[in-house]
Amino acid sequence: MNIGYVGLGHMGGALATRLQLNYPLKVYDLNTAAVQRMMDAGASACAHLDELASQCDVVFLCFPTSEHVRSALFGPQGLVAGASRGLLIVDQTTGDPMATRSIALELASHDVDMIDAPVSGGVTGVKAGTISIMVGAETEQFVRIEPVLRSISSNVFHAGTIGAGHVVKLVNNLISGVQRLLTLEGVALAAKNGIDPAKACEILMKGGGQNAFMEKSMAPQILKGQLDVGFTLGLMHKDIRLACQLGNDSGVLLFFGNLAREIYQMCIGEKGARAEVNTAALVVDRISGTQMVPPPSPQS
Repeated sequence: MNIGYVGLGHMGGALATRLQLNYPLKVYDLNTAAVQRMMDAGASACAHLDELASQCDVVFLCFPTSEHVRSALFGPQGLVAGASRGLLIVDQTTGDPMATRSIALELASHDVDMIDAPVSGGVTGVKAGTISIMVGAETEQFVRIEPVLRSISSNVFHAGTIGAGHVVKLVNNLISGVQRLLTLEGVALAAKNGIDPAKACEILMKGGGQNAFMEKSMAPQILKGQLDVGFTLGLMHKDIRLACQLGNDSGVLLFFGNLAREIYQMCIGEKGARAEVNTAALVVDRISGTQMVPPPSPQS
């Protein structure tokens, strides 16, 4: 099986690197340094997307948005231009389910298949082989790609038909995004009332306030001033916006989701869309008059 990977950013690069442990890859990215890193590990680079598609049976994609996916597929010298009949596109973008379904229908007219397989668990989960992969595919498509996906992680889930993976991923990021803000708010409340933030986290982790963000990010990263996680405020806002739009379209109340979307928009206004998502802690500190995030060490 000839496999290609397009989109070698923070997450896509990690996924491609993990995949390459078991499969030789052909890769493409506008970032030449990212391509070179993959080549140094044994991958073959292609100069254009249509060239890559012509040499592959399966092509993985990992982009910031579904708009980027559409451009890579149908743009000048895009993947469709070089695709052979039966090519399988595996979209690992955190995308818009409605856009994904529309793209899949358009690809079908070119005899190209598409499934969605977004992930959750961060680069740490990729490296450990434990990241969750949520797949939207027909049964026969899932059977075809499952062994490849399991070379990335043991946690592969068939969520349903096309778009189902993206639906579950948006739900995941909705819950995660709200959980992040609520945890920051709660720890700030404790700190403002005389409780050491680290002690507050230690106690809360043994009670009903325990959550994944507190365990993986709050105590080991934010309280140590380590805000770089490779995920931006802009991407978090995008994911929650898409989840809220899905809720609106399907008649589901998302009170906390819509509120979280606006709070992240406020954080973007202060820190910028490219700022790390954990800089939301700095905004909460400023508003609350707390210091969960320690000050930078003085330069020598």
